[in-house]
Amino acid sequence: MDRADVGAMFGVTARAVALWQDRHTDFPKPDIELGARELPGWLPKREAEIRAWHEARPGQGAPGRPKPGSGRRKTGEERAK
Repeated sequence: MDRADVGAMFGVTARAVALWQDRHTDFPKPDIELGARELPGWLPKREAEIRAWHEARPGQGAPGRPKPGSGRRKTGEERAK
């Protein structure tokens, strides 16, 4: 899995995953880094580990609001409130 695959699990971009890697030392380390740009890759069997990391990371913003990258987006009706 590359950053885009990991981001798709949470409804965020590959760039957001790169930021998580930079900001959180406990983000799961990649299994491989490919090419001159050293692009990270994770084995699919580590999906549960990555999801567990995401669940455990601190939320942001006001109480009761979904944390960024939680995959929950407000519907048009919810935004109108």
